[in-house]
Amino acid sequence: MACSGAFLLAGTLTFSILGAETLTYREMEGEAVTIHVLRFQAQGDGFRVELSSSRNEAVVRQTFLVDADLATREWTFSDPARRMELAASVRGEKIVLAGSKQGKKVDKRFDSEGAPWNQLFQIGLGPFVLSGRKGMTFRSIGTQGPGELKIGKMTVTRKEDAPISLGGRNVDAVRLRISLSGLLSIFWHGDYWFRKADGRFLRYRGKNRPGGPEAVSELAEEKGDETG
Repeated sequence: MACSGAFLLAGTLTFSILGAETLTYREMEGEAVTIHVLRFQAQGDGFRVELSSSRNEAVVRQTFLVDADLATREWTFSDPARRMELAASVRGEKIVLAGSKQGKKVDKRFDSEGAPWNQLFQIGLGPFVLSGRKGMTFRSIGTQGPGELKIGKMTVTRKEDAPISLGGRNVDAVRLRISLSGLLSIFWHGDYWFRKADGRFLRYRGKNRPGGPEAVSELAEEKGDETG
């Protein structure tokens, strides 16, 4: 997710976030296991998403406020183990990033014009999957590695539509290849599978960091909340 490679728009929105809902993903990176839990709640003309990522005793928490087309307008990030607390939001012509890392102040501004800001792109690419388009670009703020505290452009390329085995059954899926844009594409890319019927993120396969083991994240549970 935004804290790792698994979680690093045109047309009418039919993406299936209907009221309150919880999704759980299980990620394997070598011998390490991370559990990602996303909770959705309709809010105003968009959605509020809460994400917790737990590995051993460490928990990274994020919140996202997204528009109806799932583009990001506000984001918070909390990683106590790394003493990293961030908040970013669109303010006019700028995306303002503030907070602290290892006791040092963070205060940065990025242009809001251009490729859309899509911080939780595993969810935010749902409309693109349903649109049938072949490619697009978006931007995301890095939280680790060479792109940490920078906003980087990502390129999305639609690959094949084919069933995948998930949870013991076949699911019709769309595979996307996501990479850093331009010459930086040689440093990282990942493959992401989305459910063809509704654009839901199902699986990620790639490396979260240079030289690291392959990571695989898969949807483990979908749960609606009728009280949400």
